[in-house]
Amino acid sequence: MEEISQILDKNEKVLWHGKPNFLPFVFGPLIIGIVSLFFFGIFLLIFFFYSWLVYKYIDYAITNKRVIIKSGLIGRDFKTVDYDKITNVEVNVSIWDKLLAKSSGTICIFTAGTVSYGRHGPYQTPYRLSNIPEPYKVFKFFKKVSFDVKTDMEYPNKYRPRHNPGYNTGYSPPRM
Repeated sequence: MEEISQILDKNEKVLWHGKPNFLPFVFGPLIIGIVSLFFFGIFLLIFFFYSWLVYKYIDYAITNKRVIIKSGLIGRDFKTVDYDKITNVEVNVSIWDKLLAKSSGTICIFTAGTVSYGRHGPYQTPYRLSNIPEPYKVFKFFKKVSFDVKTDMEYPNKYRPRHNPGYNTGYSPPRM
């Protein structure tokens, strides 16, 4: 009360003075925090367990004709992306990739058919090869194969130039 009285105007009177109850003021937020942490902790455990189960069934493949993404928790689902449908490819390295694995990243493959619609209009939803080791090496390898396959499509057998530095069926995967 002493500090409040220092800022009172002349002829100003305090009609009531009080403090909050200690237990609800201090322990109320603590209890809410513990309960929230408990439920959030359960959510985190469920999310972790789900991610672990999904991880067991995810596989990626780059072939001489397409990219294959296998997933599915109950049944096996396959997504394939033919090289001639690809419009853009990106490599993204997140903070989690840097913190949890020294060389990890995600390759995002965009096609003309991967457009979704949201509140702000259309946006592209890429196919993802998530958290793969050595993402820059795999990206470079992928770009070479993609270019070679597209070159082969542009110059089919009878129209192929005499010297074609493109399509080569003898690929070996990038060294990791």
